[in-house]
Amino acid sequence: VSPDSEPQFRVLLAQGIPAVVDIDCRKMQGGWTPRDFIRCFGDRKITVVNAETNLSSPSTVKAFFEQFGQERPFKEALKLKDWPPEKDFRAEFSDHYESFIDAVPFPDMTRPDGVMNMRSHYPKNGVVPDLGPKMYNAFGNEDDENKKGSTRLHMDATDAVNIMAHAELHPDGRLGAAKWDIFTRDSIPKLRTFLRIEGGFEGVGDPIHSQSIYLTPSLLRRLSTDYGIRPYTLYQNPGQAVFIPSGCPHQVSNRNDAVKVACDFLSMENLRVTEWVSQDFRHHRLAGGSTLDVLQLHPTLWYTWKALCQLHDASPPVD
Repeated sequence: VSPDSEPQFRVLLAQGIPAVVDIDCRKMQGGWTPRDFIRCFGDRKITVVNAETNLSSPSTVKAFFEQFGQERPFKEALKLKDWPPEKDFRAEFSDHYESFIDAVPFPDMTRPDGVMNMRSHYPKNGVVPDLGPKMYNAFGNEDDENKKGSTRLHMDATDAVNIMAHAELHPDGRLGAAKWDIFTRDSIPKLRTFLRIEGGFEGVGDPIHSQSIYLTPSLLRRLSTDYGIRPYTLYQNPGQAVFIPSGCPHQVSNRNDAVKVACDFLSMENLRVTEWVSQDFRHHRLAGGSTLDVLQLHPTLWYTWKALCQLHDASPPVD
């Protein structure tokens, strides 16, 4: 999708069709390479996660990023996700924040302060839901029967945009990439059945919301052959943004070590889907004993309505 074709993008978003957009790399300023992060934040303590085992371990920014681009015969598939985990991205990485919002396509819809992003109407003195941006940095791994990918199957209540800011090259010099498998919303009932019967899900709650399963190539083939379900499969290179519509289950496998930055946004086009997924995820949380509501959808809708009423009252009359 062209970054100048917002009407086309809005139609795709409402239909639940993912999109890939080339960004203007001149706007993606700042230091996004492993060397930049080592120079600026090298001594900072972090927690990395093994993508295969989901086990966490302490590390430093320097120790993690020094392994980017290195041959690791017995490497662990480590990732540094949701970085920073607790602090505000803008406060922690002000230059990177400005770089991201300058480069993100369709800014009225996707920027945290975009007028068409309902999140932006939350009061400044309120506890605003943290929808990003956040960084997702991960080592590459093979997409085979023994791997769990970089991000396991899940779906989000809001729409999301994910920009690949940096990736190491393939040994043959080709651009680095990440493979995305994104399913349609209408495939969810059959997909859930498949995950319980064929995917081996035996946990509490919902197999998609559990974020415990990665569909290997053989599972994807069986899903297609036996259930008639195939995902959109996209390959993301540096300088590209992937848009994931709300309610679309998806998984990611980095083919190369990569730095990505992502942000959720709340669109009018998918408001009904967002409300449905929020309720669906609530049932999953309650089954697992959690009551945390990160999105705070209904307060957000209230503040959006109040803001729009004020804008309407302040507008001059139309002849």
